[in-house]
Amino acid sequence: METNHTIKLNHIAKIEGHAKLNIRIENGRVEKAKIETFEGARFFEDIIKNRKYGDAPVLTSRICGTCSPSHLVTSLKAVEDAFNVKVSEQTKLLRELLVLGSYLQNHTLHLYFLSLPDYLGFDSAIEMASKHPKEVERALKMKKIGNEIVAIIGGREVHPITPIIGGFSKLPPKNEVNALLRMLESIKQDAVESVKLFSDLKYPSFERETKYFALESDKYSLIDGAISCTGNMCIPTKDYQNHFREYFEEGSKSEFVVAEGNSYMVGALARLNNNFEKLPKNIQDMVPFRIPSFSPFSNNVAQAIELLFCVERAIEILRDLELEEEGCSEIKIKAGRGVGITEAPRGMLFHDYTFDENGFVKKANITTPTSQNLRNMEDDIKAFLPGILSLKESEIVLQLEKLIRAYDPCISCSTHFLKVNWEK
Repeated sequence: METNHTIKLNHIAKIEGHAKLNIRIENGRVEKAKIETFEGARFFEDIIKNRKYGDAPVLTSRICGTCSPSHLVTSLKAVEDAFNVKVSEQTKLLRELLVLGSYLQNHTLHLYFLSLPDYLGFDSAIEMASKHPKEVERALKMKKIGNEIVAIIGGREVHPITPIIGGFSKLPPKNEVNALLRMLESIKQDAVESVKLFSDLKYPSFERETKYFALESDKYSLIDGAISCTGNMCIPTKDYQNHFREYFEEGSKSEFVVAEGNSYMVGALARLNNNFEKLPKNIQDMVPFRIPSFSPFSNNVAQAIELLFCVERAIEILRDLELEEEGCSEIKIKAGRGVGITEAPRGMLFHDYTFDENGFVKKANITTPTSQNLRNMEDDIKAFLPGILSLKESEIVLQLEKLIRAYDPCISCSTHFLKVNWEK
């Protein structure tokens, strides 16, 4: 490899949206590692402006097809926070179930169909299927049950419709809830095997200490809590703007976010690093690395750990769930600001709305996990590259792809394949 050259990854495959990576190396030093996103702007924050409060959850859940339950629940929490709406314990449990189902959908898809082919030597899950049918069948089974949870609790598999402000418009039928319990018990061993599989993969040896932000409460929470940074900082949700700064970079249409001026990571590894002690003991015992882990590749294992947690937590909820018909909480419109923060599968998700006295949205800010991870991803690439520059070009590209995919930047362009141009 020459000491001065430029690497251009014109299309980073298997991530949400369209992005490319430009790297410049001078005298053997990495001078530039820049992720440029050129996905069309979505304008959701402007779309909901001047619309009634009830439109915000319905419209913003369309931001993402795979994470729609998380966007919906986060938006509902923001509206309810603005109008001081308190929901019942039953509503909280049903929303948690919905998010757990979304985690099963997302983590299974990323781990088995986007990440695993890299480590087993295949370009795609389709190529992998004939050699590893057991793993593919296991993934499809878990993904299907994730779909079933979202469909039964939320009314349909994508863009749920029964969760509304203050409660649920329709409760799931009791016989279908009982069926869900049986389905989840049938995949508990599959989740255990997933942890073993992803713990045993050979990951690149790389660590870089950074900040890990996640919600923290008295349990391993996915939808409630204050913001914690590897146990050293506790930020009330409404104060997040005083600590996190969003900005745009030239050539990119995506937001970047820094915390106190520095890059940081969100997602499964951040949750594990912050909330390890909140996991059940049997799951703690399966974590194969020390906590905190500073390897971004550990995010794959952390997602597998969360698959097992989600199955066990959903079983726990469903075993004790006694559904009762109840009305939605009363809404009293007033001017004000509401903030909702949840843990989407890929990390902390912020919805922040300001309403006028008639309940119309006057200002909106939505911050997604991928935006928060972009800067940290660039910093990891800069630190990771010097250790692999002696490899062949094709191997360097594969290692970079593994690193980027470890962050799980979603799936919307997963059918594309990476084209690499080398300028020397």
